Amino acid sequence: MSGNDENPEIQAALAALKQSFAKKIPSKIEQIRHSWESLKAKPDDRDWLCLLHRQTHTLAGTAATYGFEGTGRLAGKIEILVQDALDEDHAGWMAESVDKIDALLVQLEALAQGAAEEKDRAMKVQQPGQATVSAKQNKLIYLVDDDVDVLNAIAMQIQTFAYDVMAFSNLALFSEAVERQTPAVVIMDVMFGEGPKAGIEHIARINLAREQPLQTIFITGSHDVLTRLDAVRANGLAYLPKPVLVEHLVETLDRLTQQVVEEPYRIVIVDDSADMSAYVSLTLQQAGMETREVNEPLKLLNVLAEFSPDLILMDIYMPDCNGLELSKVIRQMDAYVSTPIVFLSSEHDLRKQLGAMSLGGDEFLSKPIEPWHLVSVVTSRVRRGRMIRKLAETDGLTGLLNHSKSKQRLDIEVARARRENTSLSFAMLDIDHFKHVNDNYGHPAGDRVLKSIANMFKQRVRQYDSVGRYGGEEFVVIFPNTDASTAKLIMDKLRVNFNKISHFSEAGEFFCSFSCGISSFPDFDTGTALNDEADKALYESKEGGRNQVIVARGCQ
Repeated sequence: MSGNDENPEIQAALAALKQSFAKKIPSKIEQIRHSWESLKAKPDDRDWLCLLHRQTHTLAGTAATYGFEGTGRLAGKIEILVQDALDEDHAGWMAESVDKIDALLVQLEALAQGAAEEKDRAMKVQQPGQATVSAKQNKLIYLVDDDVDVLNAIAMQIQTFAYDVMAFSNLALFSEAVERQTPAVVIMDVMFGEGPKAGIEHIARINLAREQPLQTIFITGSHDVLTRLDAVRANGLAYLPKPVLVEHLVETLDRLTQQVVEEPYRIVIVDDSADMSAYVSLTLQQAGMETREVNEPLKLLNVLAEFSPDLILMDIYMPDCNGLELSKVIRQMDAYVSTPIVFLSSEHDLRKQLGAMSLGGDEFLSKPIEPWHLVSVVTSRVRRGRMIRKLAETDGLTGLLNHSKSKQRLDIEVARARRENTSLSFAMLDIDHFKHVNDNYGHPAGDRVLKSIANMFKQRVRQYDSVGRYGGEEFVVIFPNTDASTAKLIMDKLRVNFNKISHFSEAGEFFCSFSCGISSFPDFDTGTALNDEADKALYESKEGGRNQVIVARGCQ
């Protein structure tokens, strides 16, 4: 969803919520009046005092959020007076405050008669800048170089990574192709017969006539700073020296073309006011997020286990268990110790806000809050949280799942396959003679091989398949809804493609292969069994000559 998109259904729901809330305002003020009169009759009854505080707190935040700013302001003034009594010995509080609260309640009751006529503040969500993401990736690459040998070698290499490549040995043919179809990326040599910077100059001329400039990777033997500067001015997004290392080139292509459709952010909203949680929920849904509302704080833990949120948005003042107590409970649980908690409350006392942060909160937002502000804060917190979680779950070199996360994902997929009565295959592979690569070509070359195989798998497996680095030169792939014979076909094709990739080092060009073992569910019905049987099949593959895929005995 782009920043200017509006969901008509959600906008209609927000308008209906506002209309519904307007009708409730008189009864909410009536409840506040009842609590106040009861407190005046029993000045020492703290239960009535707490109830009055919670009622005025809720009305102050929710009314202002829905645009009834006068109602929210008056309720907030009563809340502050009541809060003073809660914070201090309220023995003499009643005598000092009774006339003020009586007057404020009279104003509230008068205002309630025309609540629907209060200033109607628009409740449309303006999202932070966010580009529209297409689920279909453009994989078309234009490769331009007047050295035909280089042209063919690079084209063959990047085709191995599932890119569609069109190669051009002269600039005129390339220009005609751009007129017909825009590629995802142009890989352009810098030097041609027309001049030492002809490639850069040609791209610059084309971009002058285009609304959107071509995404361009320049390749060259020149390290001159001025040439690099000219390349940047021509919208060069990368500058790679010759001989081009295919691992670096593919990493750059992945970065420029891979439009990963991110899973919707999952937000739990904890607020005893159903009106407030409904408004916040629809506001976040308008921004493309998934939400769960919890109006009874003590039920939060059940929702957390089921929903696994990216962020918890929580009020402070709630019955049975307040937000500060609840945040401490959450922080004592290992599964949620790093889940961001954002307090959303009409509490404006800075000391109390800081106190809430010290008890496990990551941010404090004051009601009322503009929709764009709410969405912006939630978005930034979730992004940061996901980034930290990704660092903890992925291998630093390849970006694949690490060993522990791979095992966890396998157990999850086995449970899903058992629940849905579907097949599942597990592949374990090992790069052949990898020690020989490190010993003869150096560890940097070995690292490039590992990144190369990781990039190939990222490009060629399905989005819902999982790929992990199990350790060293060993990798695993989890194939949901896939039987052993189909997994073998996939892995054999990947094996052949990997064997075609040319790797470079100072000691020369070399090629690599891998051996693979496959096991499947339900033939082996636990993650441990799948792992053990795939490992045995991998050992059989290596003992039988390497560079082959073996299915575990016992798989149908």
